[in-house]
Amino acid sequence: MVVLVFQQAYSWGDETHRFFNLQTIRNLPLSMQMFRDEDFYFGDHAGDANRRKSYTAEESPRHYIELERYPEFFRGAMPATLLPLQQLYGESTVEKNGILPYVILQLTDSLTQTIRRADWQLVKKITADLGHYVADLYSPFNTTTNYDGQLTRNNGIKWRYEIELMNRYYNQIFINRIEPEIIEDLPTTIFSALTYSYARLPAILRADNEAKKKTKNIYNSEYYSLLWKSSLKTTNELIQQASNLYTRILFTAWQRAKGAKVKWSRLQNEQTTLKEPEYLEPNFPNPFNPKTTIKYSLPGDFYVRVSVFNLFGQEVALLYEGNQSEGRYEYVFNGEHLPGGIYFVRLQMNNHREARKMILQK
Repeated sequence: MVVLVFQQAYSWGDETHRFFNLQTIRNLPLSMQMFRDEDFYFGDHAGDANRRKSYTAEESPRHYIELERYPEFFRGAMPATLLPLQQLYGESTVEKNGILPYVILQLTDSLTQTIRRADWQLVKKITADLGHYVADLYSPFNTTTNYDGQLTRNNGIKWRYEIELMNRYYNQIFINRIEPEIIEDLPTTIFSALTYSYARLPAILRADNEAKKKTKNIYNSEYYSLLWKSSLKTTNELIQQASNLYTRILFTAWQRAKGAKVKWSRLQNEQTTLKEPEYLEPNFPNPFNPKTTIKYSLPGDFYVRVSVFNLFGQEVALLYEGNQSEGRYEYVFNGEHLPGGIYFVRLQMNNHREARKMILQK
């Protein structure tokens, strides 16, 4: 019996994945407005791939690739499909080494075909997963056998950098919008991205060593502040490059499938719109400082979640979560401890979601 041991891939964490998907989808060109209209869906489902690891054994190797296992990579000769690697090294070995770039290639092809079929629900699922895997591609620890710093005495760095650090500071990252171009050679582009990501690993390990030295190996707030200052430029570049690639992949699939000309009949029947809420009323007053009343009506019995998000897609308040019966409900949101700006109140009723914009004026 052969037992495969896979990397324990934390992969940026759910908060960073949510932020990444939200911001990138919001930056898509106007010709892809239907994606932008459902930005919260892509944020909410950005972590689905991570959650599948708990019940699907095949999921873990989809999040990384150990490049040192393949001399072909460093010669610039990685095959465009998995089959040549499987024939050379064996299927179980290739799976253990990770298959992340090939997952992105396969999903991009699936997305193109699904757009052509006008299956909007499946398009959304594939798009959310693609965002997750592309972000994983730009985590240097997902490209190496030294995935947790265990080979360089940086043990635990994957969790410290991707989870603890990013949960503290991801909202300081700004993703710039680009004018996307079609990717003519996707395999070459994907492996170039891997080269870029892999090359950033030493910088993060150095930042970890410097921070540990100053805090005497104590992982406190000072350590994370020092780690962020040292890795800020590298991290910003990684997230921006990941967003650029995600945008270009979606744009390429959309253009090749002629998405703008597809008759989205299913979309009209199934899409949840955030533009014209049916059950969520406008909050009053709006603008407000610091309190506003949120009201909504339920046409029957639902599992309900009422929450408030900022522009970064972070949940800043949970007003209610649980089962509710038919009727009209209201809650007071107090933004006393929040900075002024734009916020969104979101009503979730089972799988139905609605949102409205609120302005906290201070």
